[in-house]
Amino acid sequence: MTTVSLLLHGDPDEVDDQARLLRTELLDLDVDSAEFAPGGPAPELSKGADADTVSTIIVALSTSPVLLQLVRVLRDWVRRDERRKIELRDGERSMLLTNTSADDNQAAIEAFFRHESQD
Repeated sequence: MTTVSLLLHGDPDEVDDQARLLRTELLDLDVDSAEFAPGGPAPELSKGADADTVSTIIVALSTSPVLLQLVRVLRDWVRRDERRKIELRDGERSMLLTNTSADDNQAAIEAFFRHESQD
């Protein structure tokens, strides 16, 4: 099983909204789970939440086809708004996706997951 943490960065209220939208998209995939990290997110109408807590989504998946779908969703999601950033973490490894070209993001994500599958 592959588990990846996705961290979104930015204004806490905006990040909270974006994290909820991204999690909904992830749940449409055949992932085993896509859950907010312990301690987050804040209740729907609360204010003053910590952006890192609110923004961490832990995704677990067990098949390669789902991994490819995840790559596409993350690549497309970050490209829809020039302010979006997603940090992928797997243990000590991490990478940051920004609104660069789709090809650059695709190559970076594939390299990240390819390295993981060789471990």
